[in-house]
Amino acid sequence: MIKRLGYLLLLLAALCIGAIVALYAVMRSQYATSVVNYLLNNTHSNIQVEQARYTPPLQLTLEGISFASDGTLYLPKAELWFSAALPNTTRLKLDALIIEGANLSQHPTKDLTALHSLTQFFTTRQLAIKHSDLAWDEISARNVDIQIENPVWQPQQSLPYGKIQFASEQLYLQGHALNDLLVDIDYQAQDSTVYGASFEWNGAQVSGQAEQYPQGWSLINVTIDGLNIQPSDHPFEWLEQVAASGWIRDINSLDILSSNLNYQGVELLNLDLSLENIIPSASIWQQKEGYLSFNADTLNYQGEQFVEPSATIFFTPQSVEITELDTDWQQGRVQLQGRFSSEAVKLKYLTISGMKWLDINGEKLAALNHWSNSLTDVSVEQLEINNAQLIQIADKPFWQISGLNIEGKQLKLKQYNQFGLWQGSLQISANSASYAQYLSTQAIVEMSNQEKVWRLERLFLPLESGYIEATGKWDRQQLSAPWQMELSVDGLPLEHQFSSPQTPLYVSGTVDLHAQLNGLAGDYSMLAHSLSGDITATLRDSHVAMISQPNHGEQSDQTSLKITQNSQFSRDFHVDKLLIAADRGRISLSSQESSHGTQLAGKIDLTKPELATVLLQVEDKCQRLQADLTAKAYQVSDICPELNAQQSSLESSN
Repeated sequence: MIKRLGYLLLLLAALCIGAIVALYAVMRSQYATSVVNYLLNNTHSNIQVEQARYTPPLQLTLEGISFASDGTLYLPKAELWFSAALPNTTRLKLDALIIEGANLSQHPTKDLTALHSLTQFFTTRQLAIKHSDLAWDEISARNVDIQIENPVWQPQQSLPYGKIQFASEQLYLQGHALNDLLVDIDYQAQDSTVYGASFEWNGAQVSGQAEQYPQGWSLINVTIDGLNIQPSDHPFEWLEQVAASGWIRDINSLDILSSNLNYQGVELLNLDLSLENIIPSASIWQQKEGYLSFNADTLNYQGEQFVEPSATIFFTPQSVEITELDTDWQQGRVQLQGRFSSEAVKLKYLTISGMKWLDINGEKLAALNHWSNSLTDVSVEQLEINNAQLIQIADKPFWQISGLNIEGKQLKLKQYNQFGLWQGSLQISANSASYAQYLSTQAIVEMSNQEKVWRLERLFLPLESGYIEATGKWDRQQLSAPWQMELSVDGLPLEHQFSSPQTPLYVSGTVDLHAQLNGLAGDYSMLAHSLSGDITATLRDSHVAMISQPNHGEQSDQTSLKITQNSQFSRDFHVDKLLIAADRGRISLSSQESSHGTQLAGKIDLTKPELATVLLQVEDKCQRLQADLTAKAYQVSDICPELNAQQSSLESSN
């Protein structure tokens, strides 16, 4: 029995060997294609090949592969490298499946799904697609090389999971071209990893790694070198869409090198920038522990140019901390360190040296004012401004400051949404300063505010032919906020127009005065009931002119208000001694009538300012001007008959 069984096994072995030899012989003949198609038909695969070629011992080459289920997919060539290991399932084992010259762009999802069906008969250790074109959702690529190690297909899945090496001569993503793309990725259902990626985009070389988390991708060690973006390129709109989609969870680290960027009015030339721990979908006030540092040759923003700016910035929730900012601006240097929020600025120090801001205009001041109005609190621990110059000649009144020096310590400059010196000490000096027709040289101001007590230690403004000097105190510790001030003025030019539709009145002259005032400033009512003190003043080298029919088509000379053309009244005058007395908000003005018939008088009650009256009387030969300056009512009368009558009366009495 045993001998017969041995013969049977020997016979079966011989038959198997014979079958293998026969199959080998057939596959090496011209019948290889027919055999392959026969085997494919018997597996109900609906796949046909135009030519099959077997290369011993383990290579099978198929050419002209078509799928009956999808007439659009055609594979020019595929190579199957069989595994030497015996199969342990009903599916064949391949060491590699290589597809060349395929066009998977007509119906990409169907094409990739059909390609999946090709692998249902075997398992492969490596799937490769070479020199092929590919389109997938919003991605299209040409001359693609893909190698997938241990691919794992899921139902209705276009691209298998596995370790993928992807290369493309050019890939288009939402209209943006990525050239010479290389990607090494471990693609999984969850927690995929990009070990390395590199490509050329907008003239820049991009490389980096990335990790996938349930919330999105984290970009790691990404470098962009030589980026060049202009507003017409619109690349940032695409990046904004990507950021808003949440596809990128965070930027772990990103370096931008030697790049030129122009975006939303901000132009940066030769920029080097580093980012760490940034969440693109969040605003700057919602960052957790972000970091940014940059330097550039120039930064242009809203017409302002900053030369060689550099900064180091840290982001925390509701706060941005600048640990160092250094730049050249307006021919000077600016350095600062501090913390910013959406409503407050707290600077550790601000230093400005040698600045010459010579093109100040209303638009720039309005933009600065708009930004400052959005802040409720502004503080500076140490402020230094050295030898600065500011000029505003775009809009009248013109003004300028030269040789400006400011030193401040522990300053609170805005509090409760109001500007002022709320705390700290401040010293200001200037070589020269002018506003409209006023000019001062070697001006100095010193003030402080400690524990809500504001003090004006010194104000001294030398004028062309005089000075302004003042000291004062304002105690805000008390609810009533008592204050006091002493003011001396010598040689202050005065030019003013009291407007009236019919007869505008022009007054010019030189004012000398000395004032000692005090009161309460808790609110207007307190001030109106408490203002007290005395002012002694002199108005000299003065002139008054009333124009009956001003020529509105001609611009008046702003350097002098001595208007004589079309004058209804024009005369020089002076007020030798004007006494202004304030007693608990009731103010009286009186001057001695001069020999030339000039007098100034009035009463003002701050509780009823609408009832105020200030009268000016000036005589000129046969004319007398009587002006109510508060009501803007002016009258010129002929006094010669009156004078003649008085003269006649005197002669009769004699």
